Order: sequence, then C-alpha cells, then structure tokens
Amino acid sequence: MSTTIREVRQMKKLAMLAVSILTVAALASLGVAADAPAAPAKPAKKMAAAPKTTMGEVTAVTAGKSVEVKDEKGKTHKFTISKKTKIEGDLKVGAKVDVTSSGSSAHEIKVSGGAAVPAAPTAPEAPAPSAPKM
Repeated sequence: MSTTIREVRQMKKLAMLAVSILTVAALASLGVAADAPAAPAKPAKKMAAAPKTTMGEVTAVTAGKSVEVKDEKGKTHKFTISKKTKIEGDLKVGAKVDVTSSGSSAHEIKVSGGAAVPAAPTAPEAPAPSAPKM
C-alpha cells in the first residue's frame, strides 16, 4: 500500500486542523477559568482580644487566683491570675496598679504604690535660741 503525495498533504492539513482546534479550546478554557469567581475565603480564626491596660486601686486579692481593681470611673474589674501572669511589686488591697489583660485574664500587673495614707501633721519648728546680745 503506497501513500501518494496528495494523501500526505491531506493528512498534514487534518493534523494541523486538529492542533488548531485543540489550541483554541485550551485558550478558551483558560479565559473562562480566569473569569470564574474565586473560591470563598476560609473564615478567619477568631483573634484573641488585643491587650488592654486598666489602671486603678486594688479592692480585693485572692492569692494566685484573682485580683479586683476599681478604675478611675469607679467600675470594678476582676482579673484572673495564672502562672504566666507577671506581677511587679507588692500586690495588696489599696495598692495602685496597672493591669495589662486580654479579656479577664491578667498578663502583667505593675504595682505603682500603696493606698494613699495622709501624712501625720507636723508641728512647726521652733526657732533656735539666740545668743545673748552684748
């Protein structure tokens, strides 16, 4: 069985036509894929609350468990104390503190002073006796 030149040319034309059709189909599918809406993003994980600082006076302390602080506006906040909580200073009732927390969990407690106690009045200093004049 011999193939003529005419048959070879027809086969080449058919092959080129098939390649052209496949190329157009591939490019069209890329265009459709580019126009398709993106898959919905996964919902973001719930982020931890940003650290917040509360300043006030300690009204109650349960050693190693919790501290209650009354802020400048008179609102009382209760914070839990964990092993990771840093405490700087002597934490006691009446102390002025700055509590850094996330929610009700205290991360750091800085004691800035104790309760304000008025100073005892002092008597005015008597003048020193002067030497007799001569």
